[in-house]
Amino acid sequence: MNVRRETAGACPLCGTAGETRYTELSDRLETYESGFGFQRCPRCSVLWLSPRPEREELPKFYPQGYYAYQTSDDGAAAGGMGRGLRDHLRRLILREVFGYAHLVRGGRWSSWVGRLLGAIPSLRRRAAFDWEELLPRFVPNGRLLDVGCGAATYLARMRELGWDVHGVDLSPDAARAAQNRYGIPVKVGMLPEARFPDGMFSVVTMSHVIEHVPDPPAHLAECRRIMAPGGRLIIKTPNLAGFASRLFGKHWVALDPPRHLVLFSPQALRECVQQAGFQVIRERSHPAMAEWNARISLFIRRQGHARGYARITRTGFAAWVCGLIERLLLLLWPWAGNELRLVAMKPRS
Repeated sequence: MNVRRETAGACPLCGTAGETRYTELSDRLETYESGFGFQRCPRCSVLWLSPRPEREELPKFYPQGYYAYQTSDDGAAAGGMGRGLRDHLRRLILREVFGYAHLVRGGRWSSWVGRLLGAIPSLRRRAAFDWEELLPRFVPNGRLLDVGCGAATYLARMRELGWDVHGVDLSPDAARAAQNRYGIPVKVGMLPEARFPDGMFSVVTMSHVIEHVPDPPAHLAECRRIMAPGGRLIIKTPNLAGFASRLFGKHWVALDPPRHLVLFSPQALRECVQQAGFQVIRERSHPAMAEWNARISLFIRRQGHARGYARITRTGFAAWVCGLIERLLLLLWPWAGNELRLVAMKPRS
């Protein structure tokens, strides 16, 4: 590809001049482009891509087969009575734990079953599609925007729960997949280009999106503008300060040049969200897909790339050990997880 590039010499959060951290990196997952690097802010420890593709060139690095554009049915292969029972139990958990009282009626016994099952972490995660932070409590007639929605599988699930759903994604291919598979219209481009009205949304979710944004402070300011007072902002993003980042260094899969433009430590993400005018409610790290991430990072260390990564299904013993260590470290070090999860609120006044 013949891609135009630009230099970003200052920290996107505080404007401090960067220090060179990595140079001559290549796209290890999707294309054969090389010559990328990362700068580090000596003040807030943010890592950002420089040189990086110009804004108009970014869609070239999200091909049609990009993993976020694939659809899934979350167990559609299961059928008959077994699937019906599973769905009923899921609705009980969603009602008792996450506030979706309209999904299913029941008396004291069904409430007791829902609370009991919801107290089991693995069942609670499955009921929430493994995205507990991305399953906000129900707001009657609530509007939910998923930024970087891909093929809109998450939005389809939330629509089934009663939300008025909207999506934005950089890829026209993803927008077509969302429309064809689920009938969900998705606006193409960056969030400011969607031009949503002020105060439109009760919830804005961004699952592994903010690291793809050239100017996170401006992006979060736009989120605040389109959210109603008291609305929730929910973010998931790679943890620059976690165990996996420290272990794999320049081979860490979540560096992902040139798609990942800005990477955050817990403190940096918190500061960025607060500067945009949000109140942080909770923040934690999580060992999401720890073994898979370790597997791909180990592959990059050995081979220099991991093209075809979407077909890698086996984790391997070394990757399993890395995931186990990460989970054990979380018992003592709360920021060991490879993923940051943050929930914030737009103040009511």
